[in-house]
Amino acid sequence: GVPAIAPQESGRRTNLRSMRKAELLRRWVQGAIPNLAPGTFTSSSLDASAASRGVLSASAALKPCLKYMAERIGSADDAGALRLFLPVMRLIEGVLGRLFLEGARKNDGRDINNEKEGDALRSSCIKFLEIVVLCFSNKALPGAAGSQAARMKKDASQANDFSLEDLPPGHPIITRENLEEIGEYAFSTLRGLVLLGGQAEIDPNLLLAAAASSSVGNEFMGGGSSPFQQILSIIKPAALAFLKVESDAEKAGAESGDKDSFILDRSNIELGFGLSQKSYSLSINAVQMLATKRPVFFKESSICLARRTMDPPGGLSGDAEGLLTKAAVTGIRTHLRSSCLTLLRNFLSVTSGCWEALADALNASGMKAQADRALQASRQQLNLMKGGRAARNRAAIFYEWESADNTRQLKRQRDSDDAEARVRAAKIARGLGSGVQLPTSMVDACELVLLNLENLPPKRPPVSSTSQRKRPIDLDFVVDAVMSNGASLSVNENRWYDRDGGEAWTMEEGDVGEDGRRILSFSLSDKVLEAGVMAAESDELKDSVKAFADQSKLAASKAFSRVLFSASNARSEAVADMGKQLAARLAWTLSGVKPSIEIESAHSMAVKSVEGAMSKNDGKKKESAAELLSFVESHPLVSSCLTFDMTPNISSQAVHPKEDGGQPNSPASSLSLRVLNE
Repeated sequence: GVPAIAPQESGRRTNLRSMRKAELLRRWVQGAIPNLAPGTFTSSSLDASAASRGVLSASAALKPCLKYMAERIGSADDAGALRLFLPVMRLIEGVLGRLFLEGARKNDGRDINNEKEGDALRSSCIKFLEIVVLCFSNKALPGAAGSQAARMKKDASQANDFSLEDLPPGHPIITRENLEEIGEYAFSTLRGLVLLGGQAEIDPNLLLAAAASSSVGNEFMGGGSSPFQQILSIIKPAALAFLKVESDAEKAGAESGDKDSFILDRSNIELGFGLSQKSYSLSINAVQMLATKRPVFFKESSICLARRTMDPPGGLSGDAEGLLTKAAVTGIRTHLRSSCLTLLRNFLSVTSGCWEALADALNASGMKAQADRALQASRQQLNLMKGGRAARNRAAIFYEWESADNTRQLKRQRDSDDAEARVRAAKIARGLGSGVQLPTSMVDACELVLLNLENLPPKRPPVSSTSQRKRPIDLDFVVDAVMSNGASLSVNENRWYDRDGGEAWTMEEGDVGEDGRRILSFSLSDKVLEAGVMAAESDELKDSVKAFADQSKLAASKAFSRVLFSASNARSEAVADMGKQLAARLAWTLSGVKPSIEIESAHSMAVKSVEGAMSKNDGKKKESAAELLSFVESHPLVSSCLTFDMTPNISSQAVHPKEDGGQPNSPASSLSLRVLNE
């Protein structure tokens, strides 16, 4: 077997592994610090890019470093924890300096161009600020029960979390109180970013003093300053600037007569820098996440988001504001409402007493129904937590049934989606009558389009000089050209029936009825209706009316052939009989309409048969055959129906089994009898 390892050797290996881990973490941190030093590059864009890499490295290294320091303090290795603690503090100071001290260092903090260039850096710093608050705060509320704290600690450990509870006490420098102070000021700064849309203006003297005493790239020495003081000299003025604005707004609200009112005069507030859509969204996400992960911040986070929701960016009109465009303002307003709704669903909104502020904010935004359902869900969740075992068991059964219903609903939704996909694929395969089927992969479809570019004619297809192109060249125009293999480019714009009647009729949507269905009304175009009346009443037709009459006959011919084939191929006997009856009536009604190309062979067969009879007979029989030929030419659709069953190419396609699996239908005799009866 494997020989046992002596305790001394095991301890030596553990210490060696710990030393290597500490050295790796220390080099990781020290490698990120130089990127945070201002002036790394003379170009502002390159300097911001290098600093962004440093901030990303700092965000990834902070939690592993804090966990290692907690292990060293728990092992009574205060010196080992301190060797890593000092570089980590310089790292935090460097990130905060790039966020708050850029205006003092460059003396152009309000320049819009510089703010746009540093937006990526600012977004990374805000994400790092969120991690600082998360690590330098407590998991549970002060005085919470032991079971709640243990449950939250278990959930946090599964999420690779770190909090002040994980830091053992007893170290002379690394104390929970100092770290908690940094976390509270950082959280106040985050609230200020959300509520004001940027950082409130800080006293320039304080910024210059903090920038002059910054120790990025150097050791903490001189003046007796500690690493905590260096960080507080940056983060504390930023937090106090917002807290002053917040207290003035609360005081103005109390003076108005409503103690819960919050009156913020934004015209008198000067911002050190504004937030773009990306950095603003990150700030909102940070405040929302801290509310759910750290219950100690839930009430303040909820009130902050509720106040900003009631006084959103863009004001009542929703116009552009600062670095936010109108579209960005709309996105931020939606983000704020969704965050308030998420917090209202949490049971902490009821226990902390901030549900009223969240509900009022959602009601002011027109989301009263959603707010009521969210509040009901949070109260139900709280009652289950306080209820007995029987109540929790009933709730588990209810949730199981609800989950099963959702599963069935999702299955039905998938079935309907698959059916829609099949219909869409069938339409693509038809390609507007004569097209190609596009591949399902977008890459293959793009390659197919690029390969067919060389097949396009060098010149645009000729268009009649008397008519101008009415259809604009948009996405639908290009898609039709690809799917029809270029055939749609040569379509005459005056042929309304080739575009599904798009120029011949209009559709209007009415109000929704009591049954939940919307009333649809279809109406013919005035020009088309006028042309049809003139074609029916006038003997001599104008050019436009004559063109309409010819197109109507062509469209009727195509429609008749579709009805005829649908009736012949129908699997239902009732549908087939109804279709043949309709086809027989239309064949006699549409006199003079030539058959379409699909049934032209049947008409040709009838003409040849009559002509053969004329050539073989003489006398009265020949005269009867001549009259029959005249009838065939005046009623071509009737003759096509009579010979429809005897045409080989057509009859082979018109025989299908019945639904019950019996003998196939005999459309020939039924259709012929229907025509003769008519």
